[in-house]
Amino acid sequence: MSFRKKLSSFLMLQKMQYLSDQQGIIRRYMREKEGWDLHLENSKRFILESSKSKIKGKVLVLGSGWLLDCPIDELSRDYKEVILADINHPKQIIKKTKHLANVQFIKDDLTGGLIEFIYRNIKPGKKYLLNSFITEIKSFSYAIPDDIDFVISLNILSQLSIIISDYLKTMSLFSQNELNEISAVINQSHTISLPKNKTCLICDFEEELFDEDDKLIGVNPLIFSNLPLGNFSEKWKWKFDSSMTYRDEIKTFFNVSATDL
Repeated sequence: MSFRKKLSSFLMLQKMQYLSDQQGIIRRYMREKEGWDLHLENSKRFILESSKSKIKGKVLVLGSGWLLDCPIDELSRDYKEVILADINHPKQIIKKTKHLANVQFIKDDLTGGLIEFIYRNIKPGKKYLLNSFITEIKSFSYAIPDDIDFVISLNILSQLSIIISDYLKTMSLFSQNELNEISAVINQSHTISLPKNKTCLICDFEEELFDEDDKLIGVNPLIFSNLPLGNFSEKWKWKFDSSMTYRDEIKTFFNVSATDL
């Protein structure tokens, strides 16, 4: 990739908040370690359980990020090749995994190009018909290679739609209900792309909001399409933000679903 293309890509990710969101994850983990650790260990444990029935050739991790929720050492030990795919890979993680010879990094838009399409084509002040817009974005899907033996969609399903939805919200082009419909298309596009009997899907699907006295004051969906049924599944709570920095004066917990598809 040329310097100009790298710079253009960097500016796009910066403007659409992907880079700040990724940095925010590690900062929040440092603040919320006690509340996060159970979620991270549950994710790793479920991945290894799902992995037991898979051919030990190539494993693809979608949304590898900081590898907080990924049992990278075990995957590197068990599989011939480990492919980590994300829109941006922290330099610290690339350096940290250098000793794992069978681990490679792929920088990919896991929406299949929708991020750049929206960044290049959707402008404030224009009028967009929801049905036409949805028809157009349905054509975007991430293509998973046929030779992958195990796919791990790792706590990214909600993020794929939330960051795009938040970006569109800044332009005041769609109502909240319309943004939810757009999110549903993005969510469904991802789950449909996951190969059957080869996938572990872990995602936060719902948020619970609590006041400072731990009284439940609201519940909101994070996924706007139906989650696929699988061979076995599990759910748990992720204490995402107990210090009330994600939302002022509100604690935010996520309900998480893990499914072997």
